[in-house]
Amino acid sequence: MKKYDPKTLEPKWQQIWAETKLYEVDNDAQNKEYVLDMFPYPSGAGLHIGHVRNFSISDTYARYQRQHGKRVLHPMGWDAFGLPAENYAIKTGTAPQISTKQNTDNFRRQMQTLGFSYDWSREIDTSAPEYYRWTQWIFLQLFEMGLAYQAENLQWWCETDQTVLANEQVEAGKCWRCGNPVTKKPLKQWFFKITDYADQLLDGLDDLDWPEKIKLMQRNWIGRSVGAEISFELLDASFEKKIDVFTTRIDTLGGATFLVVSPELANTWLEAGWQADDEVKKYILDSLKKAEIDRQDTAKEKTGVNTGLNAVNPLTKTNIPVVVADYVLGGYGTGAIMAVPAHDERDYEFAQKFKMPIVEVIEPVLTQTTGSATFRHNEPAQDSHGVIALIKHWSQDKYIGLSWPDAGWGTLLTGGIDEGLTAEQTVRKEILEETGFRNIKVLRQIGTIHSKYYHEPKKANRFGHAPTFYVELENGERDQVSEDEKQKHEIKWLTKAELEGFLTATSHAQAVKMFEGQVYNGEGILKNSGDFSGQESALAREKMTTKFGRERVNYKMRDWLISRQRYWGAPIPIIHCPKDGAVAVPADQLPVELPELKDFQPSGDGRSPLAKVKDWLEVGCPKCGGPAQRETDTMDTFACSSWYFLRFINPHDDVQAWNKNDVDAWLPVDTYIGGAEHAVLHLLYARFWTKALRDSGHLNFDEPFKSLRNQGLILASDGRKMSKSLGNVIDPLDLINEGYGADALRLYELFIGPYDQTVAWNPNGIDGTKRFLNRVYAIVQEHLSQDSGFRIQDSESSLETALAIATNKTIKKVTVDLESYGFNTAVAAMMELVNEMYKLKVDLPLGSDAWRDNFKLLVQILAPFAPHITEELWQQLDGEGSVHISTWPAWDENLVKDDLVTIVLQVNGKVRSQIEIEAGASEDAVKKLAAADENLNRHLQGKTVIKTIFVPDKLVNYVVK
Repeated sequence: MKKYDPKTLEPKWQQIWAETKLYEVDNDAQNKEYVLDMFPYPSGAGLHIGHVRNFSISDTYARYQRQHGKRVLHPMGWDAFGLPAENYAIKTGTAPQISTKQNTDNFRRQMQTLGFSYDWSREIDTSAPEYYRWTQWIFLQLFEMGLAYQAENLQWWCETDQTVLANEQVEAGKCWRCGNPVTKKPLKQWFFKITDYADQLLDGLDDLDWPEKIKLMQRNWIGRSVGAEISFELLDASFEKKIDVFTTRIDTLGGATFLVVSPELANTWLEAGWQADDEVKKYILDSLKKAEIDRQDTAKEKTGVNTGLNAVNPLTKTNIPVVVADYVLGGYGTGAIMAVPAHDERDYEFAQKFKMPIVEVIEPVLTQTTGSATFRHNEPAQDSHGVIALIKHWSQDKYIGLSWPDAGWGTLLTGGIDEGLTAEQTVRKEILEETGFRNIKVLRQIGTIHSKYYHEPKKANRFGHAPTFYVELENGERDQVSEDEKQKHEIKWLTKAELEGFLTATSHAQAVKMFEGQVYNGEGILKNSGDFSGQESALAREKMTTKFGRERVNYKMRDWLISRQRYWGAPIPIIHCPKDGAVAVPADQLPVELPELKDFQPSGDGRSPLAKVKDWLEVGCPKCGGPAQRETDTMDTFACSSWYFLRFINPHDDVQAWNKNDVDAWLPVDTYIGGAEHAVLHLLYARFWTKALRDSGHLNFDEPFKSLRNQGLILASDGRKMSKSLGNVIDPLDLINEGYGADALRLYELFIGPYDQTVAWNPNGIDGTKRFLNRVYAIVQEHLSQDSGFRIQDSESSLETALAIATNKTIKKVTVDLESYGFNTAVAAMMELVNEMYKLKVDLPLGSDAWRDNFKLLVQILAPFAPHITEELWQQLDGEGSVHISTWPAWDENLVKDDLVTIVLQVNGKVRSQIEIEAGASEDAVKKLAAADENLNRHLQGKTVIKTIFVPDKLVNYVVK
C-alpha cells in the first residue's frame, strides 16, 4: 500500500492548483464571501509559526465557504513600507526596494508551501508606485475635503527612529516600533481630521460583529463625554480674563474648591507674558517632557504647584486657588478642570497631599437591584426617614451585622426616626432595643444616604433617607432584648472584609465605604450648593448648565498625525509655494515617486532624507509656476493599510483606484481576521477613511469590515513571545522539510486551543496531528486495496448504520464548530470519527460502497483543515473535480438524534430538581429549560444567584446567598 509522503504529495497539488487557477475568482460578486487577513509586514525574518496560525484560521474558513458554493475572494499582499526596511538600509546600505522584494519573495514562497488558497493574481505591494499613487490620490481627496491639514505643536519624537509618532503609537512613553523612550518636540506636521468623524466612529460600533473588547478599546480611545463648559473668572491676571473648564458633573460645582490647569495651558500663559515664579516655570517645563501615559498613571503620586493665582467659583462666589498639575492633559477638554475632591479620586488624593479644602456636595442615592429588596420601578415609593449605624466591638476590630432570615437580608443596624426624636437619639434608642447594649459612644455622623428599595415585611417600595453614624461600644454590658426582636434578626460580629459579602443592602454597603473615606462619584441629592441644595443631581445638572455653563461634547481622541520624517513611505503629495502656500500635486502627476538614494540617514534638521535630494525637492508651483519645494515628510504606513481591502478588487487598474461598481458589490469585507494589537490604529483609521470616501462619493458603504475575529498568540515552548533576538522563533518550512508537512502543521495550529486564546507551542504536539493524517491515509489505502464494489451482508447492516451515524454526527459537529470558529473541537471530532472507523473495520470489512461513501464524506469535512492530503484522497476515491469546490456534505437528521440525558438542578450543592434534554445541549439551552422548572424557582425565590456551575450533560448548580 502507498504510504503518506507529504514531501511529494504537497508540492504536486500546489502546482496543480496554480496551473488550474483553482483559487482565482473574477469580479462577479454574486453569492460572494470576502475573507481577508490583516496583510503582513514582510520582515527579513520571514513567517514563523505564530503567523501560520492566523493564516490557517482564515484559509480554513475560506475553504469551508467555497465548499458551500460561495464565490470566495481570499487575496494576499504586503504592507511593505515602514521603518525596519529603512533602518536596515541605514545599517547595510541595501536599498529598501531591494530588501523588500527579497522579503516578499520569501513570504510568498513560504505561504505557497503552506498551501494557503490565496488568489495570487491579486497580489499587491504598498511600496509599489502603482499602489501608493492611489494612496496619494486619497490624500488629495481628504485635502480637498478639509480633512488633511498642517499644524505646528508639540509632537512625540522618537530619537532612535528620527521621526514623530501619533498618540496611538506611543505605548507607556515608548515608541511602538523600537521600544525606546520618546520626548515632545515642536514641529509642523500633517494631520487627518479624524475627530470630525468621532460620533460616527463611536455610534457605528454598535452594529459591528466584532469582539466586544475591540469595540470597548475604540470607545475608550474616542472617549466621548457629554457635559458642560463653565467659565471661572481669573483674578489679578493681565494675560487672561477667565479659565474655561469642561466637566461632566456640573452638579458638583459647589464642591469645586480649586482649579487645576494642565502644563500645556499654563505654558501658553507663560508665552502670553505671565510672570510666574521660577518654581512654577520649572514644574511646567519638566511636566511637558513627560509621557502622557505616565502622567495619567493613577498609581503615581500626585504632583503640582500653586500658581499664586485665584479664580471665582460662580456658584459659591468664593475665591479658589489655581494650581498646575501634570495629571491634567492639555489635549483633553479645555486643558483645565474644576477639582471636586469630595467626589473625585484624583482630586481627593491631590487635596489630601496639598491640604486643599474638601466639601461634600452629593449625598448618595442608591437603588437596590438585587435580592428580595429589589426596588420595583413600576410601583410608587413612600418616603421614609431612618438611621443607619455602623457599630464597633469594644475590644475587637469587628462590627455588628444583623441577619434577617425571613427577608434574606444582611444589614447594619437600622431603624425609623420617631416623631420628636433626633437622628442621634434614634440611634441610641435602636441600639438598646435591637441589641441590648447600653454603653455606647456616638463618635460622628458619616453622612446621609438615600436609598430606593422594596421593604419585604411591609410589601411596599421605600425611598429612605438615613443619616449614618459611626458608634463604638464601651463594653459588653447589655440588657435583654424582646422576644420579638430576637425572632426578627440575629446579631453577627463581622470584620469589614466579612461585611462586604454579608450586606445585601447597597445603602448599608455604601455606609462602610463612606466610613473608610472612599470617594462617592455617583448620583444623589445636593447639599452645600446654594439654591440647588435638596435637588436630585441629574435634575440639578440641567439647571446648572443653563445658569452657569454651556452644553458641550468632548472627545479624548485627537486628530491622526500622519507625518513621518523618514524615506520609506508614500510621499505626501503637497508642494509648498512661498506665494500660494500648501498646493496639492495635480492628480495627473501622481505618483510622486520616491527617488533612489544611497544615503538613508535623516537630514538631521527634523526633515526626512528626501530633503537632501535637490532635483527631487525643488519644483515649480502648480498654481503660479514659481519656485517651490515638495513636502519632504512621508505618510504614516497606516495610511497605506487604511484602504488596501479596496485595492484588492481592482489591483491592476491603472486608471482608477477601484471600480466603484465592483467595490460596492464585494465590500464590506465579510470576514476579517488578524491580531487585536491594531484596535485603535489600523482598524480605527480604516473605518475613518471608509466613511470619508463615502462622503466624497467614492463609496456606497461606511464600514469596511462586517465581521472581525482576533486570533490568539502562539508563544514559544518556554512561554515567552517568539522573537528572533531570543532565538525561539520556529520557521514553518523547517517543520515541513523535516517531514511533518504543511497539513500536519496547519492542523496542529488549529487543534492547539481555541482560536482566540494565547497558547504555548508544544514541540511534540505536531507529532499527534501527523499520526492522525497517517491513520486517515492508511485506512483509505487499506480500503482501496480491498475495493471490489461488493455490498455488505445483511448481518452487517447494523454496523453499516453505526458507521453512518458516526460520520453524520461528525459532519454536524464540524459544521456547527466551523460556523463558530471552533476549529480545535472540530479537529477533535474528526479524530474521534477516525478512531471509530478503525474499531468498526474489525467487523465491517473494508472495500464496500458504504466505506467508500463515508470516506468521501470524511475527506470533504477534513479538506478545509488539511487541503493537500484530502485532495489526493478525493481523487483516489473517484471524487469529481477538486474536493475544495465539492459541495459541503449535509447530515441526516435521523442519524444524529441523540438520546436524552437527565440534568440535575442544585442550589448550593443540594439537589432541588431535574430536567431532561438532548445530550450535548449548550449551557444556555439547559438554563433556559431550567428557568421554567417550578421546584427550582421555589428554592431560588428571594435569593441572589452569585455563581452558576455548569457541567455538560450532568448538572447545574446555582450558588446563592
